[in-house]
Amino acid sequence: MKLRETVLLLLLVIALGIASGYPIHAGNGAVNCTVFGEFKDPYTIVEPNGERSIVLNVDVALIENNSTSVSPAQAVYSLVDGNDRTYSTGGEFTRSLQPGRQLLGFAVPEETIPKTLIVDPSDYPSEGNRFAINFGELTNATNGNVTLLYYGILNSKINSNIKSIDFDVGITNNGTVKMPVSPKNFSLTDQWGWKYASLEHDSYTNNGFANRELKPNETARIKVSFGSMSTLSRPAKLVYKCSNTSSIVLNIDPEAGLLQNVTAPNGNVCQACSNSASEPAPTTLAGTIKATKARLAKVRESLPGSG
Repeated sequence: MKLRETVLLLLLVIALGIASGYPIHAGNGAVNCTVFGEFKDPYTIVEPNGERSIVLNVDVALIENNSTSVSPAQAVYSLVDGNDRTYSTGGEFTRSLQPGRQLLGFAVPEETIPKTLIVDPSDYPSEGNRFAINFGELTNATNGNVTLLYYGILNSKINSNIKSIDFDVGITNNGTVKMPVSPKNFSLTDQWGWKYASLEHDSYTNNGFANRELKPNETARIKVSFGSMSTLSRPAKLVYKCSNTSSIVLNIDPEAGLLQNVTAPNGNVCQACSNSASEPAPTTLAGTIKATKARLAKVRESLPGSG
C-alpha cells in the first residue's frame, strides 16, 4: 500500500473511532428499550445539601414487540452508578416526549457516573421480566502526562438564538511536577470544525473554573464553559492544549453514534445511502478497517489519473 493511502487509511480509522455510542439497546423479548443519550441539569429544589446534587436526564424509548396495542409500553426505571448505588426516577423531573418516549430524571450526587439503567416492566405481566442496559465506558484520552475524562454536558442554554454549554470534565496530572490548568487550555470545535474558546471564570455568572495548579497524581473535576455559539453548532471535539505543539482531543459528538446506527424503515430505501449498502458495519476493528478500505477505494477512484 502506498504511503499516501496508508496515511488516509489511518486518518479514516481515527475518524471512525467514535462510531460506538448512542443509541444503545436492550430488551427481554417482549419489549425493547433504546437509550438515545443522557445529559445533566441543575438541581433546583431547595433542601439541605441540595447544592451537591444534579438531575441526570436519560432519553429513552420503550417499544412492545409485535403488539397491536395503541397504548405505549410501560416500565419502572432505576439507575445504578459506578459505586453500585441505586436511584429511582424523580416524578418532578421526568417528562413525556411522545408516546413510548420520555426523559427520565434522576436526582443524583454531582459526581455520579451512570453505569446501568434497570428497566422493570414486571408490573405489566404481558411485557416480560426486568432487564438492564449498560452505559459503557466514559470518553477519555491521555498523552501520558495528562489524562482527561468526559462526564457529559452539565448545562445547555439558548438565549436569543445564542447557545452556551457547560461540560463536566475530569483532568489528572500524571507527571512529577505541578501542572497549571486554566480555561485557556480548552477549546471546542463543532461538526464543521469551527473553533470556540472556553470562557474565563466568572463568579457572577458561574461560568468556567478558576485557574489552579494540580499536584503530581492529583485529579480535579472542573466545569468548562463555552458561549456565543450558534444554535446550529453541535459539539464535536473538546480540545485540551498541553503546549504549543501538543493537544489532547476528546471526541464528544452526541450524534456520532446515531449516524452509525440509523436504519431505514422497511419499504423506505434511502437512495443516497445505497452505494454503501454493501460495506460491513464498523462494529469491530476488523469491520472498521474493511469499511475504511472500501471508502479509501472510492476516494482513490475519484483521484486524477486513477483510471
